Amino acid sequence: MHLREAACGYYRWIVDVIYDAHGKMYLNIGWEKFARHHSLKAGFILLFSYFGDRDMSVKVFDETRCRRDYHGDSTDEEDD
Repeated sequence: MHLREAACGYYRWIVDVIYDAHGKMYLNIGWEKFARHHSLKAGFILLFSYFGDRDMSVKVFDETRCRRDYHGDSTDEEDD
């Protein structure tokens, strides 16, 4: 899976995905590195968008429910 910050198409993180017996998807190898790099912590809300072909974006909201911007995100999102 290629994971990227919403509205930031130039950097993608490779994250392995595993499925349980019920078909639920879990982010596996690579997710911890993404989470550390973005200083994710308990209380944050993550909004994922799946675009097919193993391409997914994520928006991160902190504990105050404000969106955290990374790498010069813009508010004019083309794909979200």
